[in-house]
Order: sequence, then structure tokens, then C-alpha cells
Amino acid sequence: MMNSIHLRRAVAFPLIIVFLLGGLVGQTAVAGMVGTDTVLSERAEADERARLHALLDREDVQEKLVEYGVSPEEAAERVAALTDQEALELAQNIDELPAGGSTTALLLVIIILLLLLR
Repeated sequence: MMNSIHLRRAVAFPLIIVFLLGGLVGQTAVAGMVGTDTVLSERAEADERARLHALLDREDVQEKLVEYGVSPEEAAERVAALTDQEALELAQNIDELPAGGSTTALLLVIIILLLLLR
């Protein structure tokens, strides 16, 4: 009976040490604060990119792209390949166009940017 108690202590003590040391070493997670401006800018960039894709999905825009020799699929691929900053600039240029203007000006901006990015 005495041997089983000594055997349990002999096994338990090293296991306790290993678990304690393992717990101390394994806790190396680091968390940082994410600023509101970072979250908002990422969201704005995603919104602008979605808006550009929505413009390219319009039937009148697709017809004009075909007239200019650009397939709608190629234009969508190019918009997807834009960096976040380029997509934001493109969306801002579209916002500066006169309200109620023709889609030709919009298409010219898109086509020029697409050609420059080739």
C-alpha cells in the first residue's frame, strides 16, 4: 500500500511540473488595438469596390464597354485587380462627374484607367 502512494507521488510530481511549465511557455498571444479609422477605411474601400462592380453590372455601361472594344468580363477583372487606393481614386473620380450626365463620361474614366493599368 505504501509503494502505490510513493509511485503516485513519483509520477504526479513531474507531471505537475511539466504542465505548469508548459502553461507558462504556451501563453504568448499578443493582442493590439485596432483603430476606428483603420476599420472605417477598410470598409470604405470595400464599399467603393462593390460600387464599381455594381456600375459595371449595369446594362448601359456594358453596352458602351463593348462599343469601345472592352469586354465586360475584362473590365470586371481589371476592377478586381485594382489596389484599394486605385479603386478609391476611381470611385472618387466618378463622384466628381456631373450629376445626370451621360454614362459616356463615366465609361471614358473607367476605360482610361483600365488602359493605364495595363
